[in-house]
Amino acid sequence: MGNLPQLILRIDLSKFTPCVLPEGYTVHTHTEGNEAVWEEIIGDAFGMHFDFDFLIKAGNYDPRYVFYIAKDGRDLATATATENPLYPGEGWLRMIGARSEEHGKGLGKAAVSQALASLVARGFKTALLSTDDHRTAALCTYLSLGFRPVYSHESHKERWATLKSTLPTKYADMI
Repeated sequence: MGNLPQLILRIDLSKFTPCVLPEGYTVHTHTEGNEAVWEEIIGDAFGMHFDFDFLIKAGNYDPRYVFYIAKDGRDLATATATENPLYPGEGWLRMIGARSEEHGKGLGKAAVSQALASLVARGFKTALLSTDDHRTAALCTYLSLGFRPVYSHESHKERWATLKSTLPTKYADMI
């Protein structure tokens, strides 16, 4: 895909229903000293290293809105809720990921749900996120939560059509 922009998805928060945290898991927000754990989770999820400073420099960073899903005291997934300066007035989910050994347990969905609930509590009416075409499991999660494609680049129509033909039917029908 070269240098194409990420796919963008938007959710109408008035229609958002938070998911239940899986049994045995807890949620907490970022505390100083947890930066290396965040880097581990995101590095595992994305297959490349991101410094925690990346999150801070993205703008509007607030540790109260960096969520972690944990079990037995070990952080396993994360999602951050902020506001993107390019889309004033809309919530923005950033750096969503789960440790690879936890995939398929709904922890990414739980982290996103916590982040979205925080945006609702702060009065946001909509929220956006960006992702890559190859992150099909994440795309299915986002679609199942109520996110829908935003066609903000000329390449998006063709890329979403390709995804629609490759995603499981129940998710493809949401595009």
